[in-house]
Amino acid sequence: MSEYWLGCSGWAYEDYLERYARVFRTVEVDSSFYRSPTPFLVRRWTDRTPVGFRFSFKVPRDVTHESDEAKAASVLAQFLSALAPLRAAGKLGPVVLQFPASFRAPAGTDRLCRLLGEIPAEFHLAVELRHGSWWTPATRALLDGRRAALVWSVIPGTEPPPWVTGDFVYARLVGDRALTRFDRIQRDRTPDLERMRARFEDEARSVGAIYGYANNHFMGYGPGTVAALATTLGTSVPDLSAAARSPGQQTLAGLGPDATAREERF
Repeated sequence: MSEYWLGCSGWAYEDYLERYARVFRTVEVDSSFYRSPTPFLVRRWTDRTPVGFRFSFKVPRDVTHESDEAKAASVLAQFLSALAPLRAAGKLGPVVLQFPASFRAPAGTDRLCRLLGEIPAEFHLAVELRHGSWWTPATRALLDGRRAALVWSVIPGTEPPPWVTGDFVYARLVGDRALTRFDRIQRDRTPDLERMRARFEDEARSVGAIYGYANNHFMGYGPGTVAALATTLGTSVPDLSAAARSPGQQTLAGLGPDATAREERF
C-alpha cells in the first residue's frame, strides 16, 4: 500500500516551520522557485524539523526558464548542492521542475531532455507540465526513462494524464488567484478531491509514496484543504490545533504560496 505524504505549499514567518511540522510530515518549498536556498538556511530547516519530516523543493526558475544553458547549469548545481544536509538527514523528498503553460512540445523537448539528464538519478524528480501538447507517448517515454513523476496538477486550464512513470506520485492542488483571504475554507472542491482519490486508487497502486500538496487558493485555506484531502483518502487527518503555542494561536492561517515571500531568508 502506498504511503501518503500530505502537506502545504510554503509557510510564513520565521517560527512557522516548527509549528507547521507539529501538524504535517511534509512541505513543498515554493520559495526555491524564485531563489535557491543557501546551505545555511537548509541546515537550519534540517535542524528545526523532526526525524522523518520531508521537504519537497521546486527547482529555481532560472533552470526551467533561463535560455542561457551555462547559467541554468550553474544554478542547478548550486541548488542541488545546497540540499545536502536534508539528504544526509533523510528529509529530502522530490525536487520539482515546474514549467509554465507557455512551455510546449515539441519546441521545449530538447530543454526537457537536457534537464532530465542533468539531475542525478539519486534525486527523486517530478515534472510539472501545463500544456496539452505534452500528453503524448513520446513524453511519457522520456519521463519513464528517467523514472521522473509527472505532476498530477489540479490547476485551471490543464489536466495532466494520470501517468505513473516513477516509484512515487506527486499531486498539486492549485487554485486561481481570485481569493484574497486565506483564513477558512471558501470553496467546495469535494468533486476534485474525490477524483484525485480515484486516481490514486486506480493508477498509483504500484508506487511506494504519494505526495500531495495544496495551496491556499484551491479552497481558501491550505491546511484545511489538506485535512479535507486526508479525510477523502481515509488516511490520518492532521490536527491543525497542534500548531498552537498559546491561546489565540489555534490555526495555521497564512500558509501557502501567498506567504512564500515571507519564508525565512538568511
